Amino acid sequence: MPILLALLSAAAYGVADFLGGTASRRLHVVVVTLISMTTGAAFILVVCLMQGGVVDRADVVWSLGAGVVGSLGIATFYSALAIGPMGVVAPVSAVTSALVPVVSGLALGERPGPLVMLGIGLAFPAIAMVARERRLPDEPRQVATGTLLRALAAGLGFGGYLVLISRTSEGSNLWPVLIGRGASVGVMVTLAAGLGVLRWPRAASKRGAREDGTDRSVTLSLAGGVFDAGGNAFYLLAVRSDLLALVAAVQSLYPAATVGLAGALHGERPQRIQGAGMAVGLVAVVFVAVG
Repeated sequence: MPILLALLSAAAYGVADFLGGTASRRLHVVVVTLISMTTGAAFILVVCLMQGGVVDRADVVWSLGAGVVGSLGIATFYSALAIGPMGVVAPVSAVTSALVPVVSGLALGERPGPLVMLGIGLAFPAIAMVARERRLPDEPRQVATGTLLRALAAGLGFGGYLVLISRTSEGSNLWPVLIGRGASVGVMVTLAAGLGVLRWPRAASKRGAREDGTDRSVTLSLAGGVFDAGGNAFYLLAVRSDLLALVAAVQSLYPAATVGLAGALHGERPQRIQGAGMAVGLVAVVFVAVG
């Protein structure tokens, strides 16, 4: 069951990334992220009210920390994309975000079996292969140190979120996700205000909003928020049932869903290395599940 939840988390995160990336072609990425986070918070609030749960002070602290670290990771990730190639930023961030929970889990005393460790080991190259994009002829071969440092920092932020949110108590149910999302919204509002992008995109008319894609981008952002919140929820449920290192490695295969949707809806066919990465990722999941 935990492996299935981790896979559902990966799928939800992958869909959210696709929707958010598509929406960002028309709207500022900070606006897209803010809409997504706010929608996700509303979605999780409904679930929390239905489930109930008891949250103590430690849960609040872990959740707030996770929300702040996660939102800073997103901001750093987008800043890295602004100055460097996606084919470098994405795999570096994805592998780093998976490595942080694995190292943390081992440090906390988790001891996966040999087959599980093999599966975790295979997950890292699979993540890098799936996230890799074709380099354009005019792109430089050398990547600036600043780009790599930002990509690493983004991965640390994502991984930090996974570790911190996993420390919350089981009795709190999904309230930590909601609290963390609230903290993330606060950080993003502050960032948006600082960048001066809080104003709603203007269009000459409703027809103009439809024609320039603003309405569609807002809709995609709203949907992306639901999927992202779902990914958080599935991850939290999974990590409470199994080892942090195991769940994080499987969950970090989320680029596969993004690549698949891009191929199906945008005509962006996966490269051979991405297809091979998906195959390696499937083998990794099988090893982890069997082990």
